[in-house]
Amino acid sequence: MSYACRYIQLIAKMPNGRTPRVDFTDQASTSITEITSGSYRLKFGFSQIKDIGIGNFFLSPNFTIGGLEWYIKCYPEGYYAKDKGKYMSLYLSYASETEVSVIFEFCLLDRKGNPTTSLRSRNTHTFRRPGKYKGWSKFIKRDDLEMYVRDDHFEAICSVAIVSPKSLAEPQNCLIVVPPSDLPEQLGQLLRSQEGTDITFVVGGEIFYVHKLLLALRSPVFKAELFGPMKENHAKRITIEDMEPVVFKALLHFIYTDSLPEEKELKNSVDGPDALTIMMQHLLVAADRYALERLKLICQKELSKNVSAATVATTLALAEQHNCPQLKDMCLEFATARENYHQMVSTEGYKHLSLSCPSIFKEIEEKHGATTLIDDFAEQADEDNNRDQRFSLLKLFLCNGSTK
Repeated sequence: MSYACRYIQLIAKMPNGRTPRVDFTDQASTSITEITSGSYRLKFGFSQIKDIGIGNFFLSPNFTIGGLEWYIKCYPEGYYAKDKGKYMSLYLSYASETEVSVIFEFCLLDRKGNPTTSLRSRNTHTFRRPGKYKGWSKFIKRDDLEMYVRDDHFEAICSVAIVSPKSLAEPQNCLIVVPPSDLPEQLGQLLRSQEGTDITFVVGGEIFYVHKLLLALRSPVFKAELFGPMKENHAKRITIEDMEPVVFKALLHFIYTDSLPEEKELKNSVDGPDALTIMMQHLLVAADRYALERLKLICQKELSKNVSAATVATTLALAEQHNCPQLKDMCLEFATARENYHQMVSTEGYKHLSLSCPSIFKEIEEKHGATTLIDDFAEQADEDNNRDQRFSLLKLFLCNGSTK
């Protein structure tokens, strides 16, 4: 569950090539000569991850190694139900677009801060697209984990060695060129052609023809609705309430192609200067509703890049309601800045925030009040300093005048 990512803290980045335990070159083939490595040290709040539930997870913030984005996915009580919560599962997840091959390991630190238990991938693993992850479902027994806890937290180091694509290049005499996959484009065409569709959705009066199996594969919520014991599993026509047709259309585009529609198309779907932000707000709600975690993260990233006084209150309310702690923190920092606050309070979004999220509204007012008090004190101090300087200059002038 992404809300728990607030309990994992990025402590420090180790310099490239200076990992505390590993020289990754001993795992590589003799043909591999170029390796970029780096490590990140992470701190977990032990009491915060107790009783989180089997299959529930939290994510670390993104970090960069070798110019590529990564994050950690942790299941404190295990990934598989069959393990009955006896193990902690730990995975390295990829967040960049470039295909890359890596060797990686996780190791726990003992109570003195020394690396101990270590698991390393035994061969080179290739990450081909964002969202893919690799690791261990039985990283450590839960009972054994407590021996690494100090001051209600334990620490781990994730070390990654990125194998240079140059060192894995095909021989120069190889003339066979393999094109990139066009599966997303083909699935997108399948959606547009409506060929072989077997279920109909009605959204805001518009009709969408889709493929039941594909929706179920991509979304656990659709799977439960279409193949589970819920009433919709035998229906051929389903009506979705509380969603705009343009939002559902973009949602289907992502389900079929694993990407968003073109930015121009998204902007044209909504009127106004903040069209893209409004569309992303609606998509964030839809992604959370249908448990599309990758789409939810994409929406958060886009919203964090386009925060403004006109939209921050609405985005903040959505971040609070849909468990987006990183987006929430960014919005709070923006909203409590003095110059942004005065523009934000006159918006409809801020009025809605005061009603829908009174605790967040109170937090903004308290932080803004403290910031204003500090700024006023600083201004008063500057004024006092200026007055002292003017008095000193006057004394100097009078003294010089009296000696003439």
